[in-house]
Amino acid sequence: MRALSLGRGGALCASGVVLVGMMLVGCTPDAPPPEAGARANTVQQSAAPAGSEAGGHPSIVLLISIDTLRADHLGVYGHDRFTSPRIDAMASKGTVFDDASATAPWTLPSHASLLTGLYPRRHGVATMMAGLPRDLPTLAAMLGEAGFTTAAVVNNTWLARESYGLTRDFDEYTFVDSSENRRSPNTWVTDEAIRWLSEHGSGPLFVFAHYFDVHTDYASLPEYEKLFVTAYDGPFTGDAWQLQVANLEDDYIAFCTREFDPEKCRFGGPDGPRPVDDSLVKLVPGADDLRHLEELYDAGIRQLDTELGRLFGFLRDGGYADRTLLILTSDHGEEFGDHGRVEHFSTQYQEMLHVPLIMVGPGVPIGERVSAAVSLVDIVPTVLSMTGVPLRADLDGLDLSPLLRREGEQRFSARIQYGEASGGHNYAAIVAPGIFPIHRSIRRGRHKLVYESKRDEYALFDLDADPGEQRDISTREPVVTAELIALMKDRYHEYTPEPRPENRIELGAEDLEKLRALGYVP
Repeated sequence: MRALSLGRGGALCASGVVLVGMMLVGCTPDAPPPEAGARANTVQQSAAPAGSEAGGHPSIVLLISIDTLRADHLGVYGHDRFTSPRIDAMASKGTVFDDASATAPWTLPSHASLLTGLYPRRHGVATMMAGLPRDLPTLAAMLGEAGFTTAAVVNNTWLARESYGLTRDFDEYTFVDSSENRRSPNTWVTDEAIRWLSEHGSGPLFVFAHYFDVHTDYASLPEYEKLFVTAYDGPFTGDAWQLQVANLEDDYIAFCTREFDPEKCRFGGPDGPRPVDDSLVKLVPGADDLRHLEELYDAGIRQLDTELGRLFGFLRDGGYADRTLLILTSDHGEEFGDHGRVEHFSTQYQEMLHVPLIMVGPGVPIGERVSAAVSLVDIVPTVLSMTGVPLRADLDGLDLSPLLRREGEQRFSARIQYGEASGGHNYAAIVAPGIFPIHRSIRRGRHKLVYESKRDEYALFDLDADPGEQRDISTREPVVTAELIALMKDRYHEYTPEPRPENRIELGAEDLEKLRALGYVP
């Protein structure tokens, strides 16, 4: 692995950046409309954080994003495998949000929401061709204006400072290239975090750390795989390309077989371009294959959990824990046949959108759980509130501090949440409209409406009675269905994900190949 670190003004520095944590010592695996910029100067004063004393704001904010981590594969969210002992123990020192949702089923738009407090419809980063508009500040800019030193360590091309702009506002920035070794834990991220906290831990400091370890390829060290992976003699290996092929639309494969176009019908990889043509073998996973894939995935979670334990131990032993607001979350989940697919990127069901959200630190109750439905867009206003920084009035998200005081649940139960920026927008732009479906969702309370464009179909689910979204109740609840369809149609009336010319991104060949190797773009 190699790390590129940029300091203030973009100058190269000797490394430096960020991270996370709380409590435990690590151990072995055994043991657009309205335009946001038009109201950019409108603010409202935030309240003191819940449970804080005078001057009790956290001096360090550590935001951890674990790419591709679905909530129900952690012990603290009820998983039956022992995947996350250190995360679970950390969570016991704070508050767990049982019902947190991402805004999109893939990394780029979801992280844009996490760092701006806006849905993709507002921030505009809905496809791989769209960068974050210059007039939209991120959480790093908001905290930076309040006197925080800000630092980010990331290892995903979508988050690279030079391309999409999501990390542009950080004072310090490190990109960790982990493409050469996907089996070992990303110790670079932890090392950078520890060094940054050692050098700048007096605060005020905001650190954003992004771990890519759980994402495909599903590959961990043997000592972790032996804890979870049982006997299997099938063809699935957890390779990103293999799983992406399993998700390819039959119409797309037929299109490429009939009229092969190298610009539309190939994916990059470590061994060179892989064509989508009549030589392609599409495997359809059965029950035994899906079990094997989940076991590989869980091994990766356990390996990362151990790595996070090393960081948590440093925070505890270094005396940072009592003044650090730790927030651990994910950008989206992962599917293992829940709705007939694997991996992620397109659909808007709960296996894609339900993500962990755990908070620990000053102002956060210990040993509590919050059942209200919350969203990644709520992170920005919550951090601003709990650090005493004025809230922006133009955010889509809500401050979660009242929920920590057991107040204001009605406001959350009545809100509308969106799942948008489906990966199908990318394919439609690159290949041809209509071949890949666009998926959207809209949720109000327990009711969630899911739309699929290819068949032009809507389905309604009651998440209280049917959290796995297996029973469409649209005919049984025609009034609710009609109301949510009307809201969805109004939101996307004449909507196009095409970015404005000034926000359009043209990726270089190296970045494109990295994304093709992960199965994101043809």
